[in-house]
Parts: sequence; C-alpha cells; structure tokens
Amino acid sequence: MSDKHKAPKGSPFAALGALKKSMEAEEAAKKTAAAKKAEEARARGELAGPRRAKSTAPAPPAKGPSSPEVWRPDPVQDRHLFAMAMSGVAPLKSAPERLSAREGPARAPAAKAAPEARLKRAHAEGAEALTVTVTEDGAVEGVRPGHEFALLALGRFPSPEETLDLHGLDAVSARSRVQEFVRTRRARGLRCVCVVHGRGRRSPDGVPVLGDAVLEALRSPPACADLEAFRTAPEDLGGAGAMVLSLLP
Repeated sequence: MSDKHKAPKGSPFAALGALKKSMEAEEAAKKTAAAKKAEEARARGELAGPRRAKSTAPAPPAKGPSSPEVWRPDPVQDRHLFAMAMSGVAPLKSAPERLSAREGPARAPAAKAAPEARLKRAHAEGAEALTVTVTEDGAVEGVRPGHEFALLALGRFPSPEETLDLHGLDAVSARSRVQEFVRTRRARGLRCVCVVHGRGRRSPDGVPVLGDAVLEALRSPPACADLEAFRTAPEDLGGAGAMVLSLLP
C-alpha cells in the first residue's frame, strides 16, 4: 500500500488491519501443524485410508459340531427300494374297468322273484288288479284299467279261438286248469278264449262251485296278469255257464 493510502496512526482502520493479519497468520500456522501431523501419521502407517463404519448387522451363528443334519431323499436309493418291493408282483393282463364318480359303485343284480310271488305282490299293490262288477242281469264283468274297449268288444262280438271245458273237475283242479290255460294261450298269441264252468245244476246244493272257482282264478294272480278283460259269455257260447276272456297281446 502506498504511503498516501495508508491509514493514519491512531485510526480504527489501522487496528483492524493488524487484527486481520494476526488471524491469517494463526490460521496458516494451524494448517501447517495439521499437515505435519498427517504426514507423520502416514509415515507410521496409521492413516492408510478413510475409516469405514462398522456394520451393525449381527453375524450369522457359527455351525457347531452338534447341529442336526437335514435328511434329503436319495433318488437312486428310492428306485432300488421300490424295485425290491415290487419284485414279486405280476402285472395285470388288462386294465380294470373305471367307474365314473357319478355312476357310483356297480351293484349286483337283484335276485329275480318267482313269477307267482311277483304277481301276488303286484296284485296286492294294485298294479295287476282287475275291476270286477256284477251287472243288473247277473252277468259278471272284469276289466283292467285302461282296457275298457276289450270289455266292450267281448259284449258285442266275442269270437273265442279256443275253449276250455271244466265239467267233472273239483274247484281246486278247475282253478289250476284255468291258470294254466290262460298262461299257455297267451304265450301262443291267442287273443280271445272261452272257459265253460257250467251253471251248477248238478251240484248237491245247486250252487255253481266251478263258477266261483273260475271267477276267483281270473281275478287273482297269476292269471289276472295275462288278461285285459273277462265277462259272462253270451247265450250262444254258454251264457251264465261260461266266461269269455280277452288276453293281453
């Protein structure tokens, strides 16, 4: 600074300039001392590089000698054991039949009941029943529900293809003969037949025993299962002493 710009002695600016120089010198001395200490530390190997912060994560536990071992399957050993277990097994010749879950397990066929027992049960349940009525003139009629036309045909123009005469038989034999007659004639495909039982004039009490036996045989199983309808025959076929029958096809 030139003499003309120097602050006069005793002025406040002169005191400030001296303080500034003193502070700069002190700061330079501190930097020099710090640099010297760093140089000495490098020389001793204490300052190889910046220090790293220690990790706060816990270290994994060391595996001790008493830790249990985890079992893992051995494919080779498994195949060997399976081969030994299946050594005596013979393969199936054909694959078994598969059943659907909806179908369910196969059921054994139910044993078939005897025909007479089956018909008696059906008759008791009303499936094979024939409706029997007596008209005002004493004629007897029997018809299966839904087959009224067959009863009407028997009353107007019956045309028996074969006739069974029961004269000389008792009630038990007559009933058995009627049942067999109805069954065999239907099996042969006949549609209209006639059974003659008589009017009972030769009976001890004048009671038509065979007529009652025939009626009971026709309305009961097994004969009723083969009939559409039956009724007292017209006079030209025996009248009150005979029955005309319409057999199921």
